[in-house]
Amino acid sequence: MATATLLVVTSFATPAYADPKPGSSGRPAGPTFSPPRTGQTTPTTKSTPKRSTAARSTATKRSTAASRGIGSGARGPEVLEVQSLLQAARYDINVADGSFGDQTFHAVMAFQKANGLARTGRVGAQTLDALRARLTPQPIVTDGGPDRIEVSLPKQYLALYRGGELLRILSISTGDGKPFCTLDPETGETACDKAITPPGSFRVTRRVIGWRESKLGLLYNPLYFNGGIAIHGAPSVPARPASHGCVRIPMVSADYIPSVVPNGMPVYVSDGVTPLRVISSKIAPADAWPGSDPVASLVPPTTLVPGTPTTTPATTTTPTGAATVPGQATTTIPTTTTAGTTLVPTTTTTTTTTTITTTTAPAPTFVRPLTTTTVVGSPV
Repeated sequence: MATATLLVVTSFATPAYADPKPGSSGRPAGPTFSPPRTGQTTPTTKSTPKRSTAARSTATKRSTAASRGIGSGARGPEVLEVQSLLQAARYDINVADGSFGDQTFHAVMAFQKANGLARTGRVGAQTLDALRARLTPQPIVTDGGPDRIEVSLPKQYLALYRGGELLRILSISTGDGKPFCTLDPETGETACDKAITPPGSFRVTRRVIGWRESKLGLLYNPLYFNGGIAIHGAPSVPARPASHGCVRIPMVSADYIPSVVPNGMPVYVSDGVTPLRVISSKIAPADAWPGSDPVASLVPPTTLVPGTPTTTPATTTTPTGAATVPGQATTTIPTTTTAGTTLVPTTTTTTTTTTITTTTAPAPTFVRPLTTTTVVGSPV
């Protein structure tokens, strides 16, 4: 009985061989097996079906996409979730529409910078997990005042506070530390310096609305806080420091930032080492820091365009872009005109600043300088 059981098990395990019958010579009655000769291959009874090339390619693409995450040009509910999480964490997303555009790219970059993640501008598993954890950077200067700007040089982000609350976090690019030289077109002299954004405590002192052309390039809606160093919009805000010393912010953010940052607001620039002195806020009245008005600009008299008239002859017209500072007392003096000449009143103010000239090129994309004063071919 035990032998019969063993025969059944053995027969089931090796179906290619027949067990010898009792009393036989012991040679198998079924097919025999001979080892292959040299140069021959062992025959196989069944081959495993292989996936087609197209199927393997699709699987590879899916695996690569999953590892790379989502980025510019993507659409769908995954993007909508990312945008909603960024909005909740106060990163610069105006509308969560499920479309991964330029603003979403810079908001993701700002989040990655502020939280020490790989600066890719794409949302992979690590970034998504951090977003869902609702990570928010701690204030740099906790007692710096309810209205202030904090700039982190090591992490390359800017935090804007209004009324004691975090309003926005932006991706920035500051001085790259490299030497550069500029040529003064008027004197022909060359001046060299190093691209550094100095740490310290400052205040917003003046602004220009629109594009401003400097010796180093173009600045969009610059807010000056340390001499000629400004926070301004730029077409290029990379993951690393790349400016000549200014604090670049994305163009989509520079469109509205002047309207929520008044003159006199403290600006704390931190390198993580230098102690920052707390300064009091000296915010100017709202009519002294125009931002949303596209034609008004608070520019010191020394920066007026040479030759800007303060009165208007009968046969001339007021230069395009001239405006007076809102809220100041003005006196309108009509001028006489000749036949066929449009009557143009002349406006003068009772303060030191009489006429303000602004650059009104509104295009949010990079435009070439109108003159050849730029030696280094990139924005400041």
